[in-house]
Amino acid sequence: MSEFPSGSLRRTRRFPLSVCVVAASLILMGCSSVNSDGLDYKPEVRAVAPAKEEVNKISSSLIDWMSIKGKVSGPGAGVSVCEAVDPDLKTHYTIYHPWSIYDLNKGTFAEAMQSLREQLPKHGWDITKDGETKSRAKNPEIVAVNPTSHHTVQIEWARERSGDLKELISISITSRCYRAPEGTDLH
Repeated sequence: MSEFPSGSLRRTRRFPLSVCVVAASLILMGCSSVNSDGLDYKPEVRAVAPAKEEVNKISSSLIDWMSIKGKVSGPGAGVSVCEAVDPDLKTHYTIYHPWSIYDLNKGTFAEAMQSLREQLPKHGWDITKDGETKSRAKNPEIVAVNPTSHHTVQIEWARERSGDLKELISISITSRCYRAPEGTDLH
C-alpha cells in the first residue's frame, strides 16, 4: 500500500471547495433532519491523530487503485474548520487532504480515472457524480461518498490547464465534522 505523510495542513477559516462538494453530495444522497448546528448528525468525539491517519490511508488506497506511478504533491491530511458548528476551530473539526499526482512514469490519466470508477464501488464508495466540471475546461470529475466512514472524495483530471501547466489528477478528501476530546488544542 502506498504511504502518505502525516503532516499537517494550514488551518483555514474558509470552506474548502471539497467541503462544498460534501454538502452537495449529502444533498444528492438525501439528508435526514438537520439539527440546530446545521448538521444532519451528531459529531462523533474523536482524537485528531486517528482521524488524520484514516484519511491518509484513504489517500494511499486511492493511489493504489489508480494503478499509475508518478509524483505526488501535498502534505498528509490536516485539521480544517467545521464551519457549521465551530467556525473558530475550538471544539469541532474536519480532516481535509488535498493532493495531486502528476508527471506519470507508468500508466495514463485516462486509465487512472477508469480504474477509480471501477474500484471505488468495489471498496464501499458511492459515486455521486461522474461527469465534467462546470469550468470552461470541462475536465472529467468523480465525486464519491463512503456511507460507512462518511468521507467524501472529489477527483478531477485536470487535462486542460492554462499556460504551460502539465495535466494532473487532483484529489480532495474531506471527513465529516468531529468533536475533539476535551482539552484538545486544534490550533
